[in-house]
Amino acid sequence: MSKHKEESHNTHQIGELRALPANVEETRTVQFVISNSTRDRHRTVLNPANWQLDNFNRNGIVGYQHNVYGDGMCAGPNPDDVIGKGRAFLEGDQLIGEVTFEPADINPLAEKIFRKVLFGSLRATSVGFAEIGKGAYGTGKEARNGPEETYYFAAQELLEFSIVNIPSNPDATKRALRDQASHALMFVKRAIPSLSFADIESLTVAEVLRQLDKANGRAYEPEGTGIGADEVPAGEIPLLADLHRNVRLRLASATQP
Repeated sequence: MSKHKEESHNTHQIGELRALPANVEETRTVQFVISNSTRDRHRTVLNPANWQLDNFNRNGIVGYQHNVYGDGMCAGPNPDDVIGKGRAFLEGDQLIGEVTFEPADINPLAEKIFRKVLFGSLRATSVGFAEIGKGAYGTGKEARNGPEETYYFAAQELLEFSIVNIPSNPDATKRALRDQASHALMFVKRAIPSLSFADIESLTVAEVLRQLDKANGRAYEPEGTGIGADEVPAGEIPLLADLHRNVRLRLASATQP
């Protein structure tokens, strides 16, 4: 089966920390090679000649671990997940990403990541992008389902780039998904203590959401009719249509070969 998936946003790990400038403490600005024309661990190749960067450079953000989309399974968006201002530009077939880290007084997480980059324990980056147009699989061994299957993107728009702990690869993604599922299980158990773990595991996603809404004293909202996050009273579990959508998408992704 193909490893390439069409999603609203994709990630691709390359990451190469460039030499740190002498005034890095003053500027808090660091550059990475964030993409090139090499094949990644998703068996894909981004097109270095067809990056769309204008929108990103108008409002460039840099995140940590791609936690910038506000689509966590059980947590809402956190502004501190944006750790700095970003700029991107091309040098030959390399896409260069530049980040100016937020000051420590407004974002302790940004300060921690900055220090780890300077120390050398964080050096990898990953780009979040939207595919543009339709790419194609290679030929010969790189053909679809071939031993070295490779998908070549036609073009892509940069949405963000993130500093990450480990290279992005399918096994790591599945492990992260299992961790999220475990956290979600504990989340539901705390919200509805009358249900056993076995009861929760036997429920469908829609049934879990109905149970959670029942615990909150309101009817289940079908997809597409979610309540805005600012309309959820303090202390309530944020049961939005987006949560239903995100859980369903993650479950679907986890079952794809």
